[in-house]
Amino acid sequence: MPWLLLLGFLCAATALRMHGEPYPASIFAKARGSAVLTKKYEEPQGRIVGGNVVAEGETPWIVSIQNRYGYHICGGAIIDKQWILTAGSCVAGLRSTSLFVNTGTINWQNLTSPGYFVDQIHLHCNFDRPLYHNDIALLRLSGEGIEFNDQTDKIAVAEIDELEEGENLRFVGWGSQSSGSSLQDYLYKAEGTYLPYEECRSALGNTDDVDLGHVCVQLQVGKGTCNGDTGGPLLNSKGELVGVSNWGVPCGLGAPDVYARAAFYNDWIRTTINGCG
Repeated sequence: MPWLLLLGFLCAATALRMHGEPYPASIFAKARGSAVLTKKYEEPQGRIVGGNVVAEGETPWIVSIQNRYGYHICGGAIIDKQWILTAGSCVAGLRSTSLFVNTGTINWQNLTSPGYFVDQIHLHCNFDRPLYHNDIALLRLSGEGIEFNDQTDKIAVAEIDELEEGENLRFVGWGSQSSGSSLQDYLYKAEGTYLPYEECRSALGNTDDVDLGHVCVQLQVGKGTCNGDTGGPLLNSKGELVGVSNWGVPCGLGAPDVYARAAFYNDWIRTTINGCG
C-alpha cells in the first residue's frame, strides 16, 4: 500500500470509540457486532461539539498520542515523568515503536513542541473483558522521560471517588466539531455534569457496558467528546483527573459520554508504575 494512502487510512481511523464500532487502535479490525445506541437521540441540524479554545499553559498535563507519521490518534495525560495515562482502546494491538507523544502545546501539529518516544505499552490485562470495560492503559516513555516546565507538568489522579450527582466536570481534547469531520488543530475544553452509573446505564438503553468502573458525563445537545478525543482526561473541580475518555454514541446528540473511572484503577496504576503489574 503506498505510504500516502496508508497515512490517509490511519488518519480516517482516528475516532472517539463509538458504541458498536471498532476502537481507535484497531485500524484493520472488523466492526463490532453490538447495536449502536443512537436511535433515541435525534441529530440536531448544524450541530457542533461546543467548547472553547484552551489557553497556552492552562493544561500542561495534556498530550497528543500520535502515530509514526505525526498524526493525532488519541489524547492522554501526564501522571509521572515517564508515564502517560490513556485509554486501552487507543493502543490495543499496537507496538510501542509506532507511537510518539507530543507535549507542551495546545496545537497537536506544533513541530517545535517537545516529543517523546514510547518504550512500553501497558494495557490492562482485562481490557474489553467484558466489552467496553477496563479500557485503560499506561505508556512508559523512553529515556529519562518528560522535562517539566511552565508548559509541561503532571496531573494528580484522584485517589478517592467523591463525585456527586450534578457536579461539574471538565474535559479537553483535539476532537472534531462533528462526527466524521477533521480534527481541530487547537485544544478545546467543555463541561458537563456527573451522572451516576445507574442513571447513565438507563439513559443508554439499559446497557451492561457501563458499571462502577465508569464515570458518565451528562451533556447538553451540541456538546461532548468526538473524533480524536478518546483517551483524553476528565477533571473535577479540584483539577484532579477523575476519568479517561472511553466511548460514546455519535457526537453532540445529548447522550452521556463514558469514561474509565480513575479512582477505580488506582491500584492497577500504582502497581504498573512500580513494576508489580
